[in-house]
Amino acid sequence: MLPAPLQRLCQYYRQHGFASTARRFGTALRRMSYAGKNVVFVCELPVAQNPVRFSDGVLERKSSLAALTAEEVERIVSPADSAAGRRRMNERFAARAELWLVRCQGIITAFGWTIKGRTMEPHFVPLAADDVHLFDFFVFPEFRGRGLNPALVGQILQALSRENLKRAYIEAAAWNEPQLASLKKTPFRRLGAARKFQLGKTTKVFWSRRESQV
Repeated sequence: MLPAPLQRLCQYYRQHGFASTARRFGTALRRMSYAGKNVVFVCELPVAQNPVRFSDGVLERKSSLAALTAEEVERIVSPADSAAGRRRMNERFAARAELWLVRCQGIITAFGWTIKGRTMEPHFVPLAADDVHLFDFFVFPEFRGRGLNPALVGQILQALSRENLKRAYIEAAAWNEPQLASLKKTPFRRLGAARKFQLGKTTKVFWSRRESQV
């Protein structure tokens, strides 16, 4: 029997053909070459009025699982890891993280999470009580190319600017060029590129480039 990764690759090949499989394989190799490098961004709050708006969407803010319908949870949680996804959602709400949704004509088209004063996992920068972390943003494939991600990030920063917060942080994988390009259209500025490693209970962060100090 073939190893699981090769089984998935063969299944993808049967469904999508050689050209798409080759592109996917090339993307996987590029990701491996970055070896966990992330680009960290920071934004000083409050921010100026953001000109980026949703063309036909509305922003919703959810602070608990009870605020979501079963259909909304099913839309947000990946079918590939439904049980794990629901567990992560419960953990995030329990930690007082908030979920932000973009809804266009009744359909959830994009979402992202925020949490104040902490992060769900060890981070590259220690957060103060009046800082906020933005994480796990996603635009559904059928709605990509419409500028939803920078608009969502910008509108969240606008909302947070009214809550006496000091700084916002977000990061993107160094290989994720679309996400990096998207963040350039927001008030975030690049802080630096870094890798982090967990050694027991200690998190070690190694900066390869750091343009500014916090």
